[in-house]
Amino acid sequence: MVLPTVTAYALDREKVTLPKDFAAPLNLLILSFQRDQESAVEGWIPVMAPGKVQTWVLPISGRESGLYRWWVNASLRGNMPPSLPRRYWVPLYVNKQELLHALQVSSEKDVVLLLTDKSGHVLWRAAGPVTDSKKAALNEFVMKAH
Repeated sequence: MVLPTVTAYALDREKVTLPKDFAAPLNLLILSFQRDQESAVEGWIPVMAPGKVQTWVLPISGRESGLYRWWVNASLRGNMPPSLPRRYWVPLYVNKQELLHALQVSSEKDVVLLLTDKSGHVLWRAAGPVTDSKKAALNEFVMKAH
């Protein structure tokens, strides 16, 4: 399973193409689908220290009008925690069904975590809010991967 190529604008207003722009050897993708998932997203952000693993927050929406995108992005910029640079918050306005199918995501009910290599190959996955057991499993996987 591989992250399909997607091009979007990060909240720093810079164009990003994923997975091409992955610079770290491992990338933790936090996929969110609904506004009420913000606390689950924020719970996962501090789990990985920068360096070996780069965390990316990818709010997923369907293809929307330019005005709607502007409004959502402005809202995200205003509400985002300072612990992650805006460069790594990349709202995706895509065909959701195609993306979810490609990533084998069966539900939008919970946030989805995907750990990928630099090419976007999914190496590890979890769903839902952060727990001690999920955090331990992720850290163990990262330690073995290096």
